[in-house]
Amino acid sequence: MKDRKPLIILTCMRSYSSLVSSMLGQHSGLYTLPEINPFVETTLGRFERRANMVRPRTLDGLYRAVAEIEYGNQTEKSVKKAIEWTRERAGWTIVDAMNHLADQVAPRRVIDKSPSTVLSDDAINRAITTCPDAYFLHLYRHPCATTKSIAKITKFGSAASTGGKDPEDAWYSSNLRIMKAASRIPQGQFMSLRGEDVLRDPDNYLTQICTWMGLETTKDDLAAMRHPEKSPYACLGPRSAPFGNDPNFLRNPAYSQREIPERPLSDPLDWDREDRYLNAETVAISHQLGYGP
Repeated sequence: MKDRKPLIILTCMRSYSSLVSSMLGQHSGLYTLPEINPFVETTLGRFERRANMVRPRTLDGLYRAVAEIEYGNQTEKSVKKAIEWTRERAGWTIVDAMNHLADQVAPRRVIDKSPSTVLSDDAINRAITTCPDAYFLHLYRHPCATTKSIAKITKFGSAASTGGKDPEDAWYSSNLRIMKAASRIPQGQFMSLRGEDVLRDPDNYLTQICTWMGLETTKDDLAAMRHPEKSPYACLGPRSAPFGNDPNFLRNPAYSQREIPERPLSDPLDWDREDRYLNAETVAISHQLGYGP
């Protein structure tokens, strides 16, 4: 991406990343991509084959980004062209594709916030080694709220469950993986922020992120960043690629400033059995991330 250093948001799912990244993407110097999952596989061809076997909707973000940036809109016709474009470049790495898209939106710098990046050591290692000049933002949310949200969206414990990890295991392993990876990211290229803080005081924290990346933030930028709904990806896409982002965000992408209450870590969890509490290991890293008591 030449001298344009991207922002890669490292985050567990359901941690405000869709909202925060879309707000940042309204800054005049930034462009937030939908979830293109650039680090889960090596090449576009391998990514397509894997996704089509496991979860085809994982490809929606990539197709929507190519349709919008290469062909100027997101319609059934342009998504079809995007699929053809992707298959013609099956030998490209997914990072090659991200770099190409970044060049098309220059001088704005791209933001990727794919939660898949933190689901495995291979993916997060690939992010660090293939994007050595990137800025990495660890964005996280209170474990009680995150696990409840994950349980709801995955229907954890119900007959209609979509599978996947236990919500607490997902929060713990994702955030622990990020915290361990931080030591391998060059000094000055890693930042850690609570999502609750960003949404309580966006002018302060979004400016802090932009300044860290070497970007000036004007009054117009601050006003624009309060309107994530203006992102071209802050809505459901065409039938052939409707997602590429958190479905709840896509249905209601507007931001409203508000206080976000935080439950004590010692409270029982209300998304599983009545006597379930956070594990000691989860509480320990929650304290490291600034939550308590």
